[in-house]
Amino acid sequence: MAGNVYSVCDPEQYRKAGPTDLVELLPPPGGNPLYLQKWLVETLVFAIVHHEFVHLSGPTGSAKSSLLEALYTVPENFRGVCDGLGCASRPLKLFPIEMATFEAPGELYQRRALKDGTTYDEPSRLVAALAAAARCAGSAYPLIWLREIGRVHSSSVQGGLLNLMTRAEIVLPDGTHFPGQGIAWVADSNYQAEQSATHTLVTLDDALKRRFTINLTLDYLTAEQEVQVLEHIFNGNGGVLVPAELIVKVVQLGNVVRRHRSEGNLQTLTPPTIYGYMAFLRTARALPHLSLQQVALATLLGNAGSEDRKHVAGVFNEVFGLQTEEEEDPTMVGNLF
Repeated sequence: MAGNVYSVCDPEQYRKAGPTDLVELLPPPGGNPLYLQKWLVETLVFAIVHHEFVHLSGPTGSAKSSLLEALYTVPENFRGVCDGLGCASRPLKLFPIEMATFEAPGELYQRRALKDGTTYDEPSRLVAALAAAARCAGSAYPLIWLREIGRVHSSSVQGGLLNLMTRAEIVLPDGTHFPGQGIAWVADSNYQAEQSATHTLVTLDDALKRRFTINLTLDYLTAEQEVQVLEHIFNGNGGVLVPAELIVKVVQLGNVVRRHRSEGNLQTLTPPTIYGYMAFLRTARALPHLSLQQVALATLLGNAGSEDRKHVAGVFNEVFGLQTEEEEDPTMVGNLF
């Protein structure tokens, strides 16, 4: 367990992890493993099991969507945390709803459909999901996932959720009703990072804000934690695939980029993540004839806009040092492997 990273799917390891230790979730198909503090994962799973209303907020790239997908698409992850909490073992049933598709509150209930040249009203995807969630509440843990709650067309759409997000009887305009108890809700957003990054969000409806009973912030791991994770991924099996000093440097580079972005600069660069660091390190190892600057320009510092390109070299040099043609280039990957 290099760097004190514990597997959710190994009961013995998981028991040893403290609340602030990093735990590893198995990756969803085609994805990457996920690394988060244990207390955050357990709080979310506890909230799902006990049918809470959850607001999951944080900056882009902080693993909000990845966490929910890892819990749902890899049943071992959800089951491992449930077992650790002593909860009854039932499958998680996830119902994702894209909130950006709703332009008015009425569309939360019904939408226009076309069949045989005739238009008619049919239940919205949200209503259909609620009906399905109510049916499976006894055999699974149903979870309604409101994706990007801040990117709806107006706050009035958020307000329209109030009659649906309830533990009481859910009554639709046509008189149809079904029980609301036994259904958990989670809404993800970037509200927590609204002041430190560029996001176009509607003002969060106060009444809806009060409806959330669990409020979790997912933020980037600290630099030390990111180093732990990368050491675990690349050097955790006894070998040293990537030099430790290179791992430290790439994490420093990512944190410098974040600092500049928080100051309003480098907005065209992709926010650094563990997976961006992994791409950098894999590329550096596979193409040792490239300099680290070239690797950075193909990964973490790639696709910068015209204005940001003027600052990219300075950002790289801030971490790796200014190089001159006369100097032996210590940033050549071949010198590090």
